Amino acid sequence: MENEYASHVGGHITLFFTVEKDGRLLRNQGSRGVGINVQHGVSVKLSIKDSNGDINDSSITAFDYQGNEMENSDKFYRGLIDDLVYARLLDSSPSFDISVSLELPTSQGFAMSAAGLVGVALAFHKFSNRGNIDQYYRICHRIERINGSGLGDVLGIHAGGVEIRLQPGAPGASGTSLGFKCKQPVILVWQPEESRHTSKYIDDEIWQAKITKAGHKALNKIKTGPWDHSRWKEILEQSSNFCQESELIFETERKQFLDTVMSIVRSTELQSYVRIRLCMLGVSCVILPTKLDRMLSDEELELLNSKFSEKGLESIITGIDC
Repeated sequence: MENEYASHVGGHITLFFTVEKDGRLLRNQGSRGVGINVQHGVSVKLSIKDSNGDINDSSITAFDYQGNEMENSDKFYRGLIDDLVYARLLDSSPSFDISVSLELPTSQGFAMSAAGLVGVALAFHKFSNRGNIDQYYRICHRIERINGSGLGDVLGIHAGGVEIRLQPGAPGASGTSLGFKCKQPVILVWQPEESRHTSKYIDDEIWQAKITKAGHKALNKIKTGPWDHSRWKEILEQSSNFCQESELIFETERKQFLDTVMSIVRSTELQSYVRIRLCMLGVSCVILPTKLDRMLSDEELELLNSKFSEKGLESIITGIDC
């Protein structure tokens, strides 16, 4: 038996979505919408602590993207372990040492909670080799819904690449999604010291109504036909329309942030080649190519990255995760 079980799960960005959380069963709650999986995300390492120990005595340590230990983060993952044991995907022994390392900030729309859960679940699947992968994803979706930390991120991660969520819910339950591979470098940009918890919006009836109306409208215009590279222009158009019609783009902090990012992009004269899209629901954005056949060069990526830093923004060059 191997001594260590590792996994890596990329983050997920939602470009537009609906809020559908009225279902009685958590596995049927979620969102419809479109999003992008990115290469940077969460790395997990899992090893046996005591072969005769109780799994409840496992040690769980999480580190943020700056390498600092995150306090009170273990409860989130202990809920996952409890559900895996209940589903008989794990036994009550042994105990484990679990290390979770985030590569992106939390509460900025990068789905670090979902990626962390899926990462830990997949590491446990490597250890136990029990059940099928969809069972693990369904449990991760359930934990996300219990904690109010996400709606469709687990379903989006399950699809991979550039994804469309056609029906809300957990993978393998009511959730239905498609994804296509798309090798493209992108840049994630965010406002330091700023964070927005998803529940602020999805638990507010006014925001929920605005978001869902705009999300349904955007999805209905894009849901038919093949899901492949030919849809890129429509994805960019509908994500822009959603931001306007949901009014999320008009929140003061987001508007100021986007104005700054646009000013920086214009200063590099790259505005014809890129599109700036909000990452739901942070004060953050992703720099995407206008056309998939015009990939940003390494020099252009580095130029943008350095300009963002000069203006006090944080950013990272990553790619769409295939």
